[in-house]
Amino acid sequence: MTTPDLCQDAQELDLLITRMKDLLVQYMDDSRQPQGRLVDYKEPHELEQIMDFSLPDFGVGPEGIFPTITQTLKHSVNTFSPRFMDKLYAGSSPIGVLSELLLAGLNGNSHVYHVSPVFTMMEIHVTRALARLYGFNGERAGGLSCPGGSASNQLAMVTARNSLYPEIKKHGYFPRPSIQQQHDMEQRGYSFAAGVNMSTYGKLIAFTSSAGHYSLEKSAVMMGLGTENIVSVPCDSYGSMIPSELERLIREHIALGHTPFFVNATAGTTVLGAFDPIRPCGEIAQKYNCWLHVDGSWGGAVVFVPELAKTLLDGSELAQSITMNPHKMLQTSLQCSLLLVPDSSIFPRANALKANYLFHGQSHDLGDGTLGCGRRSDAVKLFLGWKYYGRLGYQARIEKSLSNVTRFSELLAQGKFRDGRIQMLRLGCDREDLIHRREVEEGKRDKTLPSLLQVCFWYRPRNSRLIDWRGTERVWRDSQEMSTEEPPSRIPSTAATPLMGSEPYLTGNTNTNSATPSSVSPSSSTSSLESYESVSTASSIAPSTAPLTKSIDQGIILTDPQERQQAKDWMEQVTKLVHGQIRTRGGFMIDYAPLGPFLPVFFRVVLNPPTIREIDLTMLVDEILECGDLIESQLDTPSFCRV
Repeated sequence: MTTPDLCQDAQELDLLITRMKDLLVQYMDDSRQPQGRLVDYKEPHELEQIMDFSLPDFGVGPEGIFPTITQTLKHSVNTFSPRFMDKLYAGSSPIGVLSELLLAGLNGNSHVYHVSPVFTMMEIHVTRALARLYGFNGERAGGLSCPGGSASNQLAMVTARNSLYPEIKKHGYFPRPSIQQQHDMEQRGYSFAAGVNMSTYGKLIAFTSSAGHYSLEKSAVMMGLGTENIVSVPCDSYGSMIPSELERLIREHIALGHTPFFVNATAGTTVLGAFDPIRPCGEIAQKYNCWLHVDGSWGGAVVFVPELAKTLLDGSELAQSITMNPHKMLQTSLQCSLLLVPDSSIFPRANALKANYLFHGQSHDLGDGTLGCGRRSDAVKLFLGWKYYGRLGYQARIEKSLSNVTRFSELLAQGKFRDGRIQMLRLGCDREDLIHRREVEEGKRDKTLPSLLQVCFWYRPRNSRLIDWRGTERVWRDSQEMSTEEPPSRIPSTAATPLMGSEPYLTGNTNTNSATPSSVSPSSSTSSLESYESVSTASSIAPSTAPLTKSIDQGIILTDPQERQQAKDWMEQVTKLVHGQIRTRGGFMIDYAPLGPFLPVFFRVVLNPPTIREIDLTMLVDEILECGDLIESQLDTPSFCRV
């Protein structure tokens, strides 16, 4: 065996990068071809037969490693492809790839300044510039990079707790008993006499929208707070948190002797891309001494589009912290997440442990304010991207993606595509929403359209009736609420609070060829929209609820419990079978998602990359219809769903 020359790193790097550059450029170019495959999809057992996953005692060297690299490229998902529309991230931009090369080449660690001076200064300056876009104009405004949005949200919650209740950092989490617990203990003979030392805080409670990200529950697990103490706040029919419900729940928990401490407003929810109203949530948080955090992991990047930021991010300056993930809408390479604050000195004040063997009093040692030690300099990728594209360049890229959403919605609405086969999931605007929102100001975006870059819809097989899922959802929910008796003092929790507020989501299909009252069999328990108020469950709807109108939909409302469950199961089977066909064909990647317990899962296409072209959108519609054709023979359509 020949011992390799370990001092020839430069020559070896030249060989490897030269060959890898050619492979990656070809890989990216192939992804842009109209007929290019996004993935050569294989099941796990097939991959194990195709590729050699064994790890040898003796290395294979430069020549032996490239077969593995080429097979990896072949069988991996090509996220560079504009037809990767599955998740909230997409392929990196070219400057993102170059940034990764720089980071890997320097292999710097941004925990202390003296080992990573340039990367540290880049992180300080890019977080400062971004913080100012959100309205944090103080001298020390800035932030930190974290390994993902969940980690940013966790750091925000830990920082909030340690800032509001610093004794926890040293003594641990020992909340005083709640009102009910004190009463129970007194019943057993325990006396809470005056002067007895008790904690300054009760059980700590955090609040987030019922459509918010699960990372808050994860944070509660890691912090020892418990997931039951992450309270889910109902949303309106746009998917946005209802501020009056937030305040009601805060007051109810205070009445129990608990301590609300953290309010999370979501800027761009995972499924619908909805934005919580930040300003009223911030005012409520201030009123009850809570830390306001904005989870803008997905939608926070609209700060680069001033017209959107004025409405969707109104009130962001009231936040104590904001998460934003450039690796999503800005196509920065994975991973890049930033946590921004009005005063970046809050991080070491709340979290530092004064490890003097590592930190020597340098104010630019960023790692002292984090929950870890070693830090990859991920903020550098946004710094270089911002330098490369400029703020206006980022704005143009986001606006291009938004225009693709509009165009795709238009394609789906065309008669030849939508003729009974595409049914849009659209957001609602009923009277209760007007009350919650004090109505829409002039110049805001049409709220019946997707809030961001997600387009949601169902595929409906030929010769099946159009089902008004919005009306069915309302009947279903109302009948369930009537059959469920709960104690009047119950406090809604994550498990107990319904996803929706007083109004469900709307389905916006206006196909006039769908079943009407005259086409419904007298023996069927379905009802058309026009006759909704005459169905047997109509009397269960509260007087304050706005009645459905003919302009919303003209589908069938299912009132029989067995029929609506059977129809829901059938529609979910349709979606999953079509999705499976699309995935295995390898031309596109899209996803499906649930929304509450009553609606069937639906397709959620994320039009994130600005590289998406008209041809990609038309090809996707064709792909959905072709895959629908393939699966229709496998389905047994329920009799009451047939035309």
